[in-house]
Amino acid sequence: MPKRSATLVTLVAVILAITVPTLLAIYMARREAVEGEKSRAMAYAREVLHRSDTTAEQIDNGIKILAAEAQRSGPCSDASLSLMRRIDVASSYIQAIGHVSGTQLTCSSIGRESFGLELGPPDLLHPGGVKLRTHVQLPFAAGTDFIVVERDGFAAVIHKALPIDIANVEPDFSIAVLSSVNGAVLTARGSLDPAWLQRLGKAKAVSFLDGDHVVAVAASQRFETTAVAALPLTRLRERTRSAILVLAPVGIAAGLLLAFIVTRLMRSQQAMPAILRNALKRQEFFMLYQPIVDLRDGRIVGAEALIRWQRPNGETIRPDLFIPVAEESGLIQRITARVCELIANDAAGLFKRYPDFHLSINLSPADMHSPETLGLLRKLAAETSAGPGNLIVEATERGFIRNDIAQEITRQMRVEGFCVAIDDFGTGYSSLSYLETFKLDYLKIDKSFVDTLGTDAATSHVVPHIVGMAKSLQLQMVAEGVESESQARYLREQGVQLAQGWLFGRPQPISDLLLLLQGREQGNSAGDLPGTQP
Repeated sequence: MPKRSATLVTLVAVILAITVPTLLAIYMARREAVEGEKSRAMAYAREVLHRSDTTAEQIDNGIKILAAEAQRSGPCSDASLSLMRRIDVASSYIQAIGHVSGTQLTCSSIGRESFGLELGPPDLLHPGGVKLRTHVQLPFAAGTDFIVVERDGFAAVIHKALPIDIANVEPDFSIAVLSSVNGAVLTARGSLDPAWLQRLGKAKAVSFLDGDHVVAVAASQRFETTAVAALPLTRLRERTRSAILVLAPVGIAAGLLLAFIVTRLMRSQQAMPAILRNALKRQEFFMLYQPIVDLRDGRIVGAEALIRWQRPNGETIRPDLFIPVAEESGLIQRITARVCELIANDAAGLFKRYPDFHLSINLSPADMHSPETLGLLRKLAAETSAGPGNLIVEATERGFIRNDIAQEITRQMRVEGFCVAIDDFGTGYSSLSYLETFKLDYLKIDKSFVDTLGTDAATSHVVPHIVGMAKSLQLQMVAEGVESESQARYLREQGVQLAQGWLFGRPQPISDLLLLLQGREQGNSAGDLPGTQP
């Protein structure tokens, strides 16, 4: 990447690293404030509903008791009047209870001054014969509104403000009890919007933002009433500011830390090509070899050559970190040349002693599109005395993207005795028709598919399809990443010929690989390697 472009990318990354966590902190502060105010409003609504339900329960129980006594001794008998007074004293919400005839109290727990007291016509009718009067004033309590609930000839008088008389409620809060039948206000404090009740729908409770309020609505499950609490948005703004004062510094600190990490990472990415060049000069790379076995008889028939990088301080850098950098910086072909040099040194005389053995070499897309790669392979074959089939080149699906060039280089490789394998098959976009355009020798089944064998993963059935494609193209198959006996058994039953993985051997120095081959020569390897017995 050009230095100017890299600087621009770093600048953008740093800006995003700082702004994104800060904006996220502000968003979380706002969200926390909203949820907090919703919870607060809902707590008030449920408290109002609890008081309303308790009032309704006391009225319901009192009227039931009086109705039963009225059948025995009459609605205004001494026994009924005594019972009315006991109900009044025992109830926390009922101010008075008595018998009603028409629109008048004929007797009540108040005493004789309530006899013949005019209550007026009912304001609301609820199911079950319940009549509600929402603005009753009594002569002995001038200026005070009462609610009168009548049923079965008896009526209970309650102070209108009692169901919404909640402690520690700020003056600018709105709370109310409404009729669930028609939305009429039974008792309220503050401003209300009738549309709030409609937001409840069939739900038991709901909270939301509406205009200048945070609103909570909760419906009674026993009575035809609904409680509403509304908090002004000024409280939300105050709470948001408080949350921002706490979370914004955290976001800024996280952003600065992330910006520092991004800057270091970008610098290391920009410096990596230079470090790679020095590593090539200082010969910091070395090779390991992972055995490849024949699943049919357990013989070690080959090995995959794998490059490794160890810094002078002993640090080992993984290939998945430095290979992409080498590809982006144009150093990958130098890496490939170094791989060939190391293999030539390690494998000198290998094929003379083991003529049926092969080594697999990984090539990049750039290698597969460069005629120079053939020269490297010819030199390696000469230095190792390799015959046809002793050297196999592996390339991923990306290596075959440019069909015309890749086809020609692949054809020349095969003509000169180098076998060609497609690596990590199934992780890209290859299809049967695409593979048919190339002349290949091997197909390697990616470890990600082998891992799913015997599981419920969605890709667990991919391997049989890949095997079918390989058989139709008459390709030899190599399964990668085999780690268990069951995986090896399944692959062998499917007709997969070769396999590699920790079950058979980890990547190892050439000296250890030669010891394994000596064991094979003595006839011991087939019995020692797991996963290869039918």
